[in-house]
Amino acid sequence: MTRILLSLPVLLLLAPVAAAQDMPLSQILIDGEGWKKTDSPGPRPSAAGQPSTTSPDRSTIFTWSPGERFLHAAQTRPDGEPVARSPYAPLRLARGEKGATVPSLTTDKDGRIYAATPIGIQVFDPTGRLCGVVTAPAPGKMEHLGFEGEQLTAWVGETKYVRKVKTTGVK
Repeated sequence: MTRILLSLPVLLLLAPVAAAQDMPLSQILIDGEGWKKTDSPGPRPSAAGQPSTTSPDRSTIFTWSPGERFLHAAQTRPDGEPVARSPYAPLRLARGEKGATVPSLTTDKDGRIYAATPIGIQVFDPTGRLCGVVTAPAPGKMEHLGFEGEQLTAWVGETKYVRKVKTTGVK
């Protein structure tokens, strides 16, 4: 009983620290907003091989390689070259899948990492914890993900979709 009473003040002191690390999707998504098909999509971004994105301060690069079940992070030197690559954020897989597929990655100004996957857009906080999964805009394979101002954009096949969010991409 004494242990429980002694641990209560510790829990109360640590609660704000634990809450500060949570970055739920409610900090990103706007109630009532959904995906909208764009009538004038403009030029479609080209696939650049292995997907990658950087942290807002450009000190870390995030990547994914075929067959991997994690996004990887690597600190970068001042010249931009990665130093050491290590598993960072575990990807959720659809039932029955043995490996992940990530055709595109992007980052927002607050350091969250967005990964286009078959189950939707997996969003990770700056510590690599999953914030949640945003539903894909349409059936099919998402081929590109990015930000245009306060809009998250996703390409599914030849169609571009946008969704207004509470954040912007890295500038």
